[in-house]
Amino acid sequence: MKQNHLTFKIFSLIVLNDLVDTAAQLFMKKGLLHTGIDSVNLSNIAEFAARNASSAFLWLGILVYALNFFIWIVVLYKVDLSIAMPVGSFSYIFIPIFAILFLHEHVNMVRWIGIICIILGIHFVSQSKKPIMKEEKANQWLR
Repeated sequence: MKQNHLTFKIFSLIVLNDLVDTAAQLFMKKGLLHTGIDSVNLSNIAEFAARNASSAFLWLGILVYALNFFIWIVVLYKVDLSIAMPVGSFSYIFIPIFAILFLHEHVNMVRWIGIICIILGIHFVSQSKKPIMKEEKANQWLR
């Protein structure tokens, strides 16, 4: 049965899902950094695929995405999508932090301001509760 609010257990599962998603993104990016191809287009897509087929990081990213998929299925079974998806935006916070640490990317001030907005949005959505109608009231509404 789906819950209309966020319990600590479900919230933790969503955060775990976002951490796994972040790991998958990092592995895939790391795997794609060493292709030796500057751009991908229709003329070199076969070469791009062939060079990346042997990337251990890329395959690890795909496997971690599979784990991510199964965690997300559990989350969706437990809570409404309208709660799970916005709260599941933690990856938008985790990815820049881990990209700085592991990929040495630069994140400018505008992106950090956007991340703060995402944090505020996650907070608002996680605090909301879907109104539950009594059966009689629901039946009247449906007529």
